[in-house]
Amino acid sequence: MKGVGVAYGATTVVNAMPSGLGASLGVDLWTVAEVELNDHVGISVEINGDSGESKELAKESFKVVMERFGLRKGGSIKTWSNIPIARGMKSSSAASNAIVLATLDALGEDLEDLEIVKLGVEASIRARVTLTGAFDDASASYFGGLQITDNCRMRILKSVEVEPLTVLFLVPEERRYSGSVGQETVRSVRRLAEVAFQEAMGGRVWQAMILNGLIMSHTFGYDPSPIITAMERGAISAGLCGKGPAVCAVCREGDEDPIVEGWKRFGARIIKAKTSCRKARKGEDL
Repeated sequence: MKGVGVAYGATTVVNAMPSGLGASLGVDLWTVAEVELNDHVGISVEINGDSGESKELAKESFKVVMERFGLRKGGSIKTWSNIPIARGMKSSSAASNAIVLATLDALGEDLEDLEIVKLGVEASIRARVTLTGAFDDASASYFGGLQITDNCRMRILKSVEVEPLTVLFLVPEERRYSGSVGQETVRSVRRLAEVAFQEAMGGRVWQAMILNGLIMSHTFGYDPSPIITAMERGAISAGLCGKGPAVCAVCREGDEDPIVEGWKRFGARIIKAKTSCRKARKGEDL
């Protein structure tokens, strides 16, 4: 029995780490997972393109589905992705969503969308790849569009379909894993983060992204110059992706070149994506 699933990347509008309240925006970067079941207990994992990456998240994503249906099966998991790992671009949320979907597909089972997202969040917590459960990121990865959430209660407070826009990512080689970030550090800016969150809830999404980006860059010790450079060169908004180190800039199609030129001095890879309202899915017709 074999199944496949796909989920998408996202970028941060408001980081949920300080307050438990967050907002994320879906983009068209992707992760595809293939799961093949067997009658053994073991789980094998192959992360194509990054064989040195931890396999715990993939295993936990498989296990939560088995537990949900009271099954004891083993399986082999393979993933492919164009989302850089541990840069704040929601690679973990996309992976857990895709693997949960692929496992359901292999079993021939269906669940409600929100339960699928929550299973992925549970897997992420067990694998210790997140501090908050990253429900905002998981929701944006699964549903697309803008998802504004209460991560503590795992509730979507507002879901907004976003117009097609270009999203540029400045992606340094450095990696930063959420489990390695001290909670006291981020909680110190809770009140500021809540201001950014209220901006997002009030419909001032791009202002929220900029404010969050500057707050979190200061908190994590990043130079805010890439954010400021993007804004100077015509971006609609710009901000820090998760806990970094990647930075994103949102602009209209055709306005990318000045931002790309301005970012070249930072010496990091630049990835071009689009906002996305596509929903994660399973099945052979991917």
